[in-house]
Amino acid sequence: MIPGINAKPLNEIRINGKIKVYPEDFVVAEIIKKGLSFKDGKHLLAVAEKNNLEHALVRKILGNTANYLGIKDKEALAYFFISFKRVKVVIKDVHGLKIRIVGRTKRMLTRKDLLGNAFKIKIRDCDCKDTAFDNWKKILETWTAPNFYGAQRFLNNNHLIGEALVKRDFKKADELARNSGYEGLVAVPLWLKRFYVQAYQSYLFNREISKVLNGEVKGQPITINFAEGFFNGKAEVAYIPGYGFRDKGDVYSKALVEVAKEEGIKFRHFYIDDFKEISQEGGIRPAKMIAHSVNFRIDENTKEATVNFILYKGMYATIALRELLLNH
Repeated sequence: MIPGINAKPLNEIRINGKIKVYPEDFVVAEIIKKGLSFKDGKHLLAVAEKNNLEHALVRKILGNTANYLGIKDKEALAYFFISFKRVKVVIKDVHGLKIRIVGRTKRMLTRKDLLGNAFKIKIRDCDCKDTAFDNWKKILETWTAPNFYGAQRFLNNNHLIGEALVKRDFKKADELARNSGYEGLVAVPLWLKRFYVQAYQSYLFNREISKVLNGEVKGQPITINFAEGFFNGKAEVAYIPGYGFRDKGDVYSKALVEVAKEEGIKFRHFYIDDFKEISQEGGIRPAKMIAHSVNFRIDENTKEATVNFILYKGMYATIALRELLLNH
């Protein structure tokens, strides 16, 4: 079970199958927005190939001179961009990591430059039913699949540590950090402390979406015309909790207010006086998955299938596959 999710998939016909048997079965590649020049500038741009390697280890290897546009799953073959603060960098050879310089930029690339991620995923030992794949394709193409946060977000008790921080139970947060392999909370790097709080936000977001899907709250969503790159359509707006959240009276606002009451927190609690640098304002996030170029190929002889799709940044392929595969 993924923390916070208690709503059933929309697809009533799903299949058995295995993913990530090998890292090469799960390929992800970042897509950046158009209009960026890589010809000159004081910053170096590289493309990395990561094979079955933790993102935290990549950070440790490259240090603070690098910016990443997103975090990629360990059990995958991932291609992603790295923006370096300076032109001259020392790149160490590490098993599972290859880095290739592709150009220079006038400014550091950030998450704002990322458009989305392209996925190619092999499903093995598959009882491949055409109807299941057809339904799955339609659900993604019509932007109706719920945009939950995936299991990767909650590894190593991340959201529980974040909850303890938000609730000012620093003793519990310290104990949980030690259980995760650190010598107490003080030894946890700043980016990971922030991630702990963000993981708790993700848990609450998953509960918010589940409440709406389960019909536990009544009302209408706020929708916007979404147009970015090749993504074009109508998107429902949901809310990431934080000290800046304001109830707008729509169905997702109502759901999040209920979740906060059940959790025993106030939204202002996300401003953490003792750790101001990890405080989280919150924001908006699409309630449904934004997808493009969805297709599949079934090989009945080998009982395998391959699915291809592109997701808007911050969306999880494993959540998209939840609408296709049983036990996901």
